[in-house]
Amino acid sequence: MRQPVHAVSAGRREMTPERIAGIGFVAVLHVVVIWAIVSGLAQKIVRAALPPDIVVVQVPHEKVLPPPPPQPKMPTLPQSHEITAQPPPFQIGDDEAKVVARIAPPPPTHVDPPLTPDQAATGIAATHTIPPYPLLERRLGEQGTVTLSLTISPQGIVTGADVLKSSGYPGLDQSAIGWVMAHWKYKPAVRNGSPVASQTTAAVVFNLKTAG
Repeated sequence: MRQPVHAVSAGRREMTPERIAGIGFVAVLHVVVIWAIVSGLAQKIVRAALPPDIVVVQVPHEKVLPPPPPQPKMPTLPQSHEITAQPPPFQIGDDEAKVVARIAPPPPTHVDPPLTPDQAATGIAATHTIPPYPLLERRLGEQGTVTLSLTISPQGIVTGADVLKSSGYPGLDQSAIGWVMAHWKYKPAVRNGSPVASQTTAAVVFNLKTAG
């Protein structure tokens, strides 16, 4: 038995792939048109809302220097004049001269001599012996005279001896110095009644003929 065919169902078309593609194309076309209209209007609105371009030009500032301070005026010095000072007149009257004469002591007319005259150091003969002849110098035949400068203390002791004139042989010179400082004695020099240190000279002779 055949089913009845309704008019509504008969009027519907079937959705074929070609029809679906056509509907999609139409939808995309509508979207593109709407986007173009909207974007165009937006650009016009933005352009109308933006203010005109403002150009800022920087002008360089010139440095303004302050005016120089006024120079102080130098005071005018008065011209110097050389003045030669004159010594004041100085005069002594008769009365003042007498006063000065009374104050000034008279010059000494006599000077008392010292109580004890100065005396130089003198050797004590008993101590001034000749040193023994050095054996080496005696074997070598060396001889000569040694002149010494002696320093005498206030006690009469020989505290120093320097060679003023050598015998020509160092061994003889050293023998003379050692013997004199060890054995010779002096009466000290006296000045103003008191013994003082002094200087004197002495000679030591080394002679092979007189040597014992």
